[in-house]
Amino acid sequence: MSPRTRWLILGLALVGLAFAGSSAWVHYRLIVDPTYVSPCDINATFNCSQVYLSPYGSVWGVPVALGGVIWFALVALLAGLGRPDAEGRSPIGGYLFAVATIGLAVILYLGYASFFTLRTGCLLCMGTYVCVVGIFLATGLSRNASVSGLPGRLAGDLRSVFSHPVTLVTALLYVVGAASLIAFFPKEGASRAAAVVPPAASDAEAFSRAWNAQPRVDLGVPADGAAVTVVKFVDWQCPSCKAAYYAYKPVLDKYIAAHPGAIREVIKDYPLNGKCNYFINGVGHPAACEAAVAMRLARDRGKAQEFLDWIFTAPAQTAIEADAVKAQIRQILGDPSLDFDKEYAARIDAVQRDVADAGALQINSTPTYFVNGVRAQTATGWLPPQYFDLAIKLELEKAGVQ
Repeated sequence: MSPRTRWLILGLALVGLAFAGSSAWVHYRLIVDPTYVSPCDINATFNCSQVYLSPYGSVWGVPVALGGVIWFALVALLAGLGRPDAEGRSPIGGYLFAVATIGLAVILYLGYASFFTLRTGCLLCMGTYVCVVGIFLATGLSRNASVSGLPGRLAGDLRSVFSHPVTLVTALLYVVGAASLIAFFPKEGASRAAAVVPPAASDAEAFSRAWNAQPRVDLGVPADGAAVTVVKFVDWQCPSCKAAYYAYKPVLDKYIAAHPGAIREVIKDYPLNGKCNYFINGVGHPAACEAAVAMRLARDRGKAQEFLDWIFTAPAQTAIEADAVKAQIRQILGDPSLDFDKEYAARIDAVQRDVADAGALQINSTPTYFVNGVRAQTATGWLPPQYFDLAIKLELEKAGVQ
Protein backbone atom coordinates (compact mmCIF):
# COMPACT_ATOMS: atom_id res chain seq x y z
CA MET A 1 0.00 0.00 0.00
CA SER A 2 1.48 3.30 -1.06
CA PRO A 3 1.89 6.13 1.45
CA ARG A 4 -0.58 8.20 -0.57
CA THR A 5 -3.26 5.51 -0.29
CA ARG A 6 -2.59 5.08 3.40
CA TRP A 7 -2.96 8.81 4.01
CA LEU A 8 -6.15 8.88 1.93
CA ILE A 9 -7.64 6.09 4.03
CA LEU A 10 -6.54 7.82 7.23
CA GLY A 11 -8.19 11.07 6.09
CA LEU A 12 -11.44 9.33 5.18
CA ALA A 13 -11.42 7.52 8.52
CA LEU A 14 -11.03 10.78 10.43
CA VAL A 15 -13.83 12.44 8.46
CA GLY A 16 -16.02 9.39 9.04
CA LEU A 17 -15.11 9.48 12.73
CA ALA A 18 -16.36 13.07 12.88
CA PHE A 19 -19.68 12.09 11.25
CA ALA A 20 -20.09 9.03 13.49
CA GLY A 21 -19.16 11.02 16.59
CA SER A 22 -21.75 13.66 15.71
CA SER A 23 -24.34 10.91 15.21
CA ALA A 24 -23.49 9.39 18.60
CA TRP A 25 -23.79 12.82 20.24
CA VAL A 26 -27.22 13.42 18.69
CA HIS A 27 -28.36 9.95 19.77
CA TYR A 28 -27.08 10.64 23.29
CA ARG A 29 -28.99 13.93 23.47
CA LEU A 30 -32.18 12.27 22.22
CA ILE A 31 -31.96 9.71 25.01
CA VAL A 32 -31.13 11.99 27.93
CA ASP A 33 -33.11 15.09 26.88
CA PRO A 34 -36.63 14.62 25.45
CA THR A 35 -36.75 18.34 24.57
CA TYR A 36 -33.76 18.09 22.26
CA VAL A 37 -34.38 18.71 18.57
CA SER A 38 -31.56 17.55 16.31
CA PRO A 39 -30.24 20.14 13.82
CA CYS A 40 -30.40 17.46 11.13
CA ASP A 41 -34.16 16.96 11.60
CA ILE A 42 -35.01 18.88 8.46
CA ASN A 43 -38.34 17.34 7.51
CA ALA A 44 -40.09 13.96 7.29
CA THR A 45 -37.71 12.84 4.52
CA PHE A 46 -34.46 13.79 6.26
CA ASN A 47 -34.81 13.19 9.98
CA CYS A 48 -31.93 11.86 12.08
CA SER A 49 -34.07 11.41 15.18
CA GLN A 50 -36.48 9.08 13.42
CA VAL A 51 -33.58 6.93 12.23
CA TYR A 52 -31.67 6.84 15.54
CA LEU A 53 -34.76 6.00 17.59
CA SER A 54 -35.93 3.33 15.16
CA PRO A 55 -35.17 -0.39 15.62
CA TYR A 56 -32.27 0.09 13.20
CA GLY A 57 -30.65 2.77 15.34
CA SER A 58 -29.39 0.30 17.97
CA VAL A 59 -28.22 -3.30 18.14
CA TRP A 60 -28.73 -5.06 21.50
CA GLY A 61 -29.12 -1.65 23.09
CA VAL A 62 -25.88 -0.27 21.60
CA PRO A 63 -26.39 2.66 19.20
CA VAL A 64 -25.21 1.97 15.67
CA ALA A 65 -23.47 5.36 15.77
CA LEU A 66 -21.16 4.04 18.50
CA GLY A 67 -20.32 1.12 16.23
CA GLY A 68 -19.39 3.68 13.60
CA VAL A 69 -17.12 5.51 16.03
CA ILE A 70 -15.38 2.26 16.97
CA TRP A 71 -15.06 1.13 13.34
CA PHE A 72 -13.62 4.40 12.03
CA ALA A 73 -11.23 4.59 14.98
CA LEU A 74 -9.98 1.08 14.13
CA VAL A 75 -9.45 2.00 10.48
CA ALA A 76 -7.59 5.16 11.50
CA LEU A 77 -5.34 3.17 13.86
CA LEU A 78 -4.58 0.55 11.23
CA ALA A 79 -3.81 3.15 8.61
CA GLY A 80 -1.80 5.33 10.99
CA LEU A 81 0.25 2.63 12.73
CA GLY A 82 0.51 0.00 10.02
CA ARG A 83 3.72 1.15 8.44
CA PRO A 84 5.63 -1.18 6.08
CA ASP A 85 8.85 -2.84 7.21
CA ALA A 86 12.35 -2.14 5.83
CA GLU A 87 11.60 -4.31 2.80
CA GLY A 88 8.38 -2.45 2.07
CA ARG A 89 6.11 -5.30 3.14
CA SER A 90 3.02 -4.84 5.26
CA PRO A 91 -0.20 -6.82 5.69
CA ILE A 92 -2.06 -3.63 6.54
CA GLY A 93 -3.74 -3.45 3.14
CA GLY A 94 -5.29 -6.87 3.61
CA TYR A 95 -6.52 -6.11 7.11
CA LEU A 96 -7.97 -2.80 6.01
CA PHE A 97 -9.72 -4.44 3.08
CA ALA A 98 -11.24 -7.07 5.37
CA VAL A 99 -12.45 -4.41 7.82
CA ALA A 100 -13.73 -2.24 4.95
CA THR A 101 -15.67 -5.16 3.47
CA ILE A 102 -17.45 -5.69 6.78
CA GLY A 103 -18.16 -1.96 7.01
CA LEU A 104 -19.55 -1.88 3.49
CA ALA A 105 -21.91 -4.79 4.22
CA VAL A 106 -23.19 -3.01 7.34
CA ILE A 107 -23.89 0.31 5.61
CA LEU A 108 -25.62 -1.40 2.70
CA TYR A 109 -27.99 -3.03 5.18
CA LEU A 110 -28.51 0.18 7.16
CA GLY A 111 -28.96 2.23 4.01
CA TYR A 112 -31.61 -0.17 2.74
CA ALA A 113 -33.40 -0.09 6.10
CA SER A 114 -33.31 3.70 6.15
CA PHE A 115 -34.41 4.46 2.61
CA PHE A 116 -36.76 1.55 1.87
CA THR A 117 -38.13 0.50 5.27
CA LEU A 118 -38.17 3.70 7.34
CA ARG A 119 -38.34 5.93 4.24
CA THR A 120 -36.33 8.49 6.16
CA GLY A 121 -32.76 9.58 5.56
CA CYS A 122 -30.13 10.72 8.05
CA LEU A 123 -27.64 13.24 6.69
CA LEU A 124 -24.98 12.36 9.25
CA CYS A 125 -25.40 8.68 8.40
CA MET A 126 -25.01 9.46 4.71
CA GLY A 127 -21.71 11.14 5.49
CA THR A 128 -20.45 7.96 7.14
CA TYR A 129 -21.69 5.89 4.19
CA VAL A 130 -19.63 7.97 1.76
CA CYS A 131 -16.51 7.56 3.91
CA VAL A 132 -16.97 3.79 4.23
CA VAL A 133 -17.39 3.41 0.46
CA GLY A 134 -14.30 5.57 -0.09
CA ILE A 135 -12.24 3.45 2.30
CA PHE A 136 -13.47 0.24 0.65
CA LEU A 137 -12.53 1.48 -2.82
CA ALA A 138 -9.14 2.76 -1.68
CA THR A 139 -8.24 -0.52 0.03
CA GLY A 140 -9.65 -2.61 -2.80
CA LEU A 141 -7.51 -0.83 -5.36
CA SER A 142 -4.40 -1.22 -3.22
CA ARG A 143 -1.88 -3.66 -4.68
CA ASN A 144 -1.46 -5.61 -1.43
CA ALA A 145 -5.07 -5.74 -0.30
CA SER A 146 -5.31 -9.54 -0.52
CA VAL A 147 -6.94 -11.17 2.49
CA SER A 148 -6.23 -14.79 1.57
CA GLY A 149 -3.14 -15.05 3.75
CA LEU A 150 -4.44 -13.16 6.77
CA PRO A 151 -5.75 -16.10 8.85
CA GLY A 152 -2.37 -17.82 8.71
CA ARG A 153 -0.42 -14.79 9.81
CA LEU A 154 -2.85 -13.21 12.26
CA ALA A 155 -1.15 -14.74 15.32
CA GLY A 156 2.27 -13.60 14.17
CA ASP A 157 1.06 -10.09 13.45
CA LEU A 158 -0.51 -9.88 16.90
CA ARG A 159 2.77 -10.95 18.50
CA SER A 160 4.48 -8.22 16.50
CA VAL A 161 1.99 -5.66 17.85
CA PHE A 162 2.53 -6.81 21.43
CA SER A 163 6.30 -6.59 21.02
CA HIS A 164 6.20 -2.82 20.39
CA PRO A 165 5.27 -0.78 23.46
CA VAL A 166 3.71 2.09 21.48
CA THR A 167 1.41 -0.11 19.42
CA LEU A 168 0.60 -2.26 22.45
CA VAL A 169 -0.44 0.72 24.58
CA THR A 170 -2.42 2.18 21.66
CA ALA A 171 -4.23 -1.11 21.12
CA LEU A 172 -5.06 -1.40 24.83
CA LEU A 173 -6.33 2.18 24.95
CA TYR A 174 -8.49 1.48 21.91
CA VAL A 175 -10.04 -1.63 23.47
CA VAL A 176 -10.65 0.07 26.83
CA GLY A 177 -12.10 3.14 25.11
CA ALA A 178 -14.45 1.08 22.94
CA ALA A 179 -15.63 -0.98 25.91
CA SER A 180 -16.19 2.17 27.99
CA LEU A 181 -18.26 3.81 25.26
CA ILE A 182 -20.53 0.79 25.08
CA ALA A 183 -20.75 0.32 28.84
CA PHE A 184 -21.46 3.91 29.84
CA PHE A 185 -23.60 5.13 26.95
CA PRO A 186 -27.14 5.65 28.33
CA LYS A 187 -29.77 3.17 27.25
CA GLU A 188 -33.14 3.92 25.64
CA GLY A 189 -35.74 4.89 28.19
CA ALA A 190 -33.22 6.71 30.39
CA SER A 191 -34.51 10.13 29.38
CA ARG A 192 -36.28 12.41 31.78
CA ALA A 193 -38.42 15.43 31.19
CA ALA A 194 -36.18 18.43 31.67
CA ALA A 195 -37.23 21.39 33.73
CA VAL A 196 -38.75 24.11 31.58
CA VAL A 197 -36.40 27.08 31.72
CA PRO A 198 -38.05 30.37 30.71
CA PRO A 199 -36.45 32.07 27.71
CA ALA A 200 -34.45 35.25 28.18
CA ALA A 201 -36.48 38.46 28.28
CA SER A 202 -35.35 39.58 24.81
CA ASP A 203 -36.14 36.18 23.33
CA ALA A 204 -39.52 36.12 25.03
CA GLU A 205 -40.37 39.55 23.63
CA ALA A 206 -39.36 38.51 20.11
CA PHE A 207 -41.38 35.31 20.38
CA SER A 208 -44.43 37.20 21.66
CA ARG A 209 -44.33 39.53 18.65
CA ALA A 210 -43.93 36.62 16.25
CA TRP A 211 -46.67 34.60 17.96
CA ASN A 212 -49.18 37.45 17.86
CA ALA A 213 -48.50 37.91 14.14
CA GLN A 214 -49.24 34.28 13.27
CA PRO A 215 -52.42 33.39 11.36
CA ARG A 216 -55.14 31.55 13.25
CA VAL A 217 -57.14 28.80 11.64
CA ASP A 218 -60.52 27.42 12.62
CA LEU A 219 -59.88 23.78 13.50
CA GLY A 220 -63.54 23.01 14.04
CA VAL A 221 -62.83 22.06 17.65
CA PRO A 222 -65.17 23.63 20.23
CA ALA A 223 -63.50 25.27 23.20
CA ASP A 224 -66.15 23.94 25.61
CA GLY A 225 -65.55 26.91 27.88
CA ALA A 226 -61.75 26.68 27.87
CA ALA A 227 -59.64 29.79 27.36
CA VAL A 228 -56.90 27.82 25.58
CA THR A 229 -57.48 24.83 23.33
CA VAL A 230 -54.44 22.75 22.45
CA VAL A 231 -54.95 20.44 19.48
CA LYS A 232 -52.29 17.93 18.56
CA PHE A 233 -51.99 15.55 15.60
CA VAL A 234 -50.02 12.45 16.59
CA ASP A 235 -48.86 9.02 15.55
CA TRP A 236 -48.43 6.80 18.60
CA GLN A 237 -45.41 5.06 17.04
CA CYS A 238 -43.66 8.36 16.35
CA PRO A 239 -40.53 8.97 18.50
CA SER A 240 -40.91 12.74 18.13
CA CYS A 241 -44.46 12.48 19.47
CA LYS A 242 -43.09 10.65 22.47
CA ALA A 243 -40.43 13.33 23.01
CA ALA A 244 -42.95 16.16 22.67
CA TYR A 245 -45.36 14.43 25.06
CA TYR A 246 -42.77 14.18 27.84
CA ALA A 247 -41.49 17.70 27.18
CA TYR A 248 -44.92 19.33 27.15
CA LYS A 249 -46.57 17.33 29.92
CA PRO A 250 -45.06 19.40 32.79
CA VAL A 251 -46.19 22.58 31.01
CA LEU A 252 -49.77 21.41 30.53
CA ASP A 253 -49.98 19.92 34.02
CA LYS A 254 -48.83 23.22 35.49
CA TYR A 255 -51.48 25.30 33.74
CA ILE A 256 -54.25 22.74 34.24
CA ALA A 257 -53.53 22.75 37.98
CA ALA A 258 -53.29 26.56 38.19
CA HIS A 259 -56.34 27.27 36.01
CA PRO A 260 -58.86 24.40 36.23
CA GLY A 261 -61.11 24.31 33.19
CA ALA A 262 -59.11 26.94 31.31
CA ILE A 263 -57.00 24.48 29.29
CA ARG A 264 -58.44 21.89 26.93
CA GLU A 265 -56.28 19.35 25.10
CA VAL A 266 -57.69 17.59 22.03
CA ILE A 267 -55.91 14.66 20.39
CA LYS A 268 -56.25 13.92 16.69
CA ASP A 269 -54.76 10.98 14.84
CA TYR A 270 -52.38 11.16 11.90
CA PRO A 271 -51.01 7.61 11.55
CA LEU A 272 -47.98 7.40 9.30
CA ASN A 273 -49.26 4.36 7.48
CA GLY A 274 -50.91 4.18 4.08
CA LYS A 275 -53.35 1.54 5.35
CA CYS A 276 -55.52 4.22 6.96
CA ASN A 277 -53.84 7.46 5.86
CA TYR A 278 -54.33 8.17 2.16
CA PHE A 279 -51.69 10.93 2.29
CA ILE A 280 -48.97 8.37 3.06
CA ASN A 281 -47.38 6.07 0.50
CA GLY A 282 -46.39 2.70 1.95
CA VAL A 283 -45.92 1.70 5.56
CA GLY A 284 -44.08 4.15 7.77
CA HIS A 285 -45.04 2.71 11.15
CA PRO A 286 -46.43 -0.83 10.89
CA ALA A 287 -49.04 -0.60 13.67
CA ALA A 288 -49.89 3.10 13.52
CA CYS A 289 -53.50 2.54 12.41
CA GLU A 290 -54.13 -0.16 15.03
CA ALA A 291 -52.49 2.00 17.71
CA ALA A 292 -54.82 4.90 16.87
CA VAL A 293 -57.85 2.66 17.35
CA ALA A 294 -56.38 1.04 20.46
CA MET A 295 -55.83 4.44 22.06
CA ARG A 296 -59.45 5.35 21.39
CA LEU A 297 -60.57 2.13 23.06
CA ALA A 298 -58.29 2.85 26.00
CA ARG A 299 -59.61 6.41 26.36
CA ASP A 300 -63.19 5.22 26.32
CA ARG A 301 -62.47 2.95 29.29
CA GLY A 302 -60.21 5.28 31.24
CA LYS A 303 -57.03 3.37 30.37
CA ALA A 304 -55.34 5.88 28.05
CA GLN A 305 -52.35 6.44 30.33
CA GLU A 306 -51.70 2.71 30.61
CA PHE A 307 -51.65 2.32 26.83
CA LEU A 308 -49.50 5.42 26.45
CA ASP A 309 -47.00 4.18 29.02
CA TRP A 310 -46.70 0.89 27.18
CA ILE A 311 -46.23 2.18 23.65
CA PHE A 312 -43.92 5.04 24.66
CA THR A 313 -41.63 2.81 26.71
CA ALA A 314 -41.41 -0.06 24.24
CA PRO A 315 -37.74 -0.79 23.35
CA ALA A 316 -38.51 -0.51 19.63
CA GLN A 317 -41.47 1.87 19.47
CA THR A 318 -41.42 2.29 15.69
CA ALA A 319 -41.26 -1.48 15.02
CA ILE A 320 -44.26 -2.60 17.08
CA GLU A 321 -46.48 -4.82 14.97
CA ALA A 322 -50.27 -4.80 14.81
CA ASP A 323 -50.63 -8.12 16.64
CA ALA A 324 -48.64 -6.74 19.58
CA VAL A 325 -50.98 -3.75 19.82
CA LYS A 326 -54.05 -6.01 19.73
CA ALA A 327 -52.66 -8.26 22.44
CA GLN A 328 -51.62 -5.34 24.63
CA ILE A 329 -54.93 -3.49 24.46
CA ARG A 330 -56.76 -6.69 25.45
CA GLN A 331 -54.45 -6.99 28.44
CA ILE A 332 -54.78 -3.34 29.43
CA LEU A 333 -58.57 -3.46 29.19
CA GLY A 334 -58.69 -6.81 30.97
CA ASP A 335 -60.79 -8.21 28.14
CA PRO A 336 -59.07 -11.20 26.46
CA SER A 337 -62.13 -11.83 24.30
CA LEU A 338 -62.13 -8.32 22.80
CA ASP A 339 -62.81 -8.52 19.04
CA PHE A 340 -60.27 -5.92 17.98
CA ASP A 341 -60.95 -6.30 14.27
CA LYS A 342 -64.62 -5.50 14.85
CA GLU A 343 -63.69 -2.45 16.97
CA TYR A 344 -61.18 -1.41 14.30
CA ALA A 345 -63.84 -1.50 11.57
CA ALA A 346 -66.19 0.57 13.74
CA ARG A 347 -63.63 3.25 14.65
CA ILE A 348 -61.26 3.62 11.73
CA ASP A 349 -63.62 6.08 9.99
CA ALA A 350 -63.16 8.48 12.91
CA VAL A 351 -59.38 8.14 12.60
CA GLN A 352 -59.63 8.90 8.89
CA ARG A 353 -61.72 12.00 9.60
CA ASP A 354 -58.78 13.25 11.66
CA VAL A 355 -56.51 12.43 8.73
CA ALA A 356 -58.77 14.46 6.44
CA ASP A 357 -58.58 17.38 8.87
CA ALA A 358 -54.80 17.11 8.82
CA GLY A 359 -54.79 17.14 5.03
CA ALA A 360 -56.91 20.29 4.96
CA LEU A 361 -54.38 21.91 7.30
CA GLN A 362 -51.46 20.71 5.13
CA ILE A 363 -50.02 18.63 7.95
CA ASN A 364 -47.49 16.04 6.77
CA SER A 365 -45.56 15.14 9.92
CA THR A 366 -46.09 14.41 13.58
CA PRO A 367 -46.37 15.80 16.12
CA THR A 368 -48.12 18.98 14.99
CA TYR A 369 -49.60 21.19 17.72
CA PHE A 370 -52.04 24.12 17.52
CA VAL A 371 -52.68 26.51 20.40
CA ASN A 372 -55.94 28.43 19.89
CA GLY A 373 -55.60 27.86 16.15
CA VAL A 374 -51.96 28.97 15.89
CA ARG A 375 -49.58 26.31 14.61
CA ALA A 376 -47.04 25.87 17.43
CA GLN A 377 -44.13 24.88 15.26
CA THR A 378 -40.73 26.00 14.05
CA ALA A 379 -39.16 25.29 10.67
CA THR A 380 -37.63 22.08 12.06
CA GLY A 381 -40.43 20.73 14.25
CA TRP A 382 -42.34 21.28 17.47
CA LEU A 383 -41.64 24.26 19.71
CA PRO A 384 -39.10 23.95 22.52
CA PRO A 385 -41.07 23.54 25.77
CA GLN A 386 -40.18 26.99 27.12
CA TYR A 387 -41.82 28.60 24.09
CA PHE A 388 -44.80 26.24 24.21
CA ASP A 389 -45.18 27.41 27.83
CA LEU A 390 -44.95 31.04 26.72
CA ALA A 391 -47.53 30.50 23.97
CA ILE A 392 -50.08 29.18 26.48
CA LYS A 393 -49.29 32.04 28.85
CA LEU A 394 -49.88 34.59 26.08
CA GLU A 395 -53.21 33.02 25.15
CA LEU A 396 -54.34 32.95 28.77
CA GLU A 397 -53.46 36.63 29.12
CA LYS A 398 -55.46 37.44 25.98
CA ALA A 399 -58.44 35.67 27.49
CA GLY A 400 -58.05 37.62 30.72
CA VAL A 401 -57.02 34.59 32.76
CA GLN A 402 -54.39 35.53 35.31
